Amino acid sequence: MKTKFLFLGVFLLSLTYFLKGQEEKQKFLYVETGIDFISCESPEKDYIRGDIDPYSYGYVTEQLRSLLHQEYVGVKFEYRLLKNLLGISGGFRYTRMISSIGKSTYWSEASDFFYVLSRQDGTTTEYAKVREIVQKSDYLGVPVELRIYPNKDYAVNIYYKIGATFNLNIINKEEVLFYSEEMNPYRDEVSNVTEDPLPFYASVNLGAGLKIGKQAKPGANFEVSFPVGIIPSDENAFVTPQMGVGFQLMVRIPF
Repeated sequence: MKTKFLFLGVFLLSLTYFLKGQEEKQKFLYVETGIDFISCESPEKDYIRGDIDPYSYGYVTEQLRSLLHQEYVGVKFEYRLLKNLLGISGGFRYTRMISSIGKSTYWSEASDFFYVLSRQDGTTTEYAKVREIVQKSDYLGVPVELRIYPNKDYAVNIYYKIGATFNLNIINKEEVLFYSEEMNPYRDEVSNVTEDPLPFYASVNLGAGLKIGKQAKPGANFEVSFPVGIIPSDENAFVTPQMGVGFQLMVRIPF
């Protein structure tokens, strides 16, 4: 799969050089921000157990969920080709990927708990009551995108896009929310059994956008992407992403 996206990047760059100089191109600077919500498979981990204590207090979660979303900001440049009907853009993007096990929604804390292996020594195995585990991973990325615009420039236009972003991990942080604060000293033990974040991944998407404002003047773009996918979708990763939807807002400056 990585080879396919490498070919996509080479194709877009080749197309740019092939068409260069055939007509006067418009150029744009975009300042962007966006968010993607990615569905994940239910976690099946050797270090996670169900209710192992019949006398435990509280409520063991009945259905454990994995969630993933990524937030980003960036800057990119777009060249228009083929009488400004085709736009090819590239730039730099800073992305924070937030993956969780135990949360029921993206922004609320879990009320139930599950058991996570905290120590295993010979015949002794200990588990900790955990509400949720959250990994926050920061990435530096390079987005490469292609947009198809209508042949008439109205104040508001609908267009279509395909894109991919190649991301390299730079910072990681893991948070463990225990059922009881008395377990906080065991945070490192729990973190040691979880998987590391992806060192590299590609995000790919298809979508449509709304261009607001004439091309010759500053304006804005709003885009909705579906599907949004992540490669590799590794079953041995902390969470296993499937596909999702994304939203992006851009400020457009011609130059």
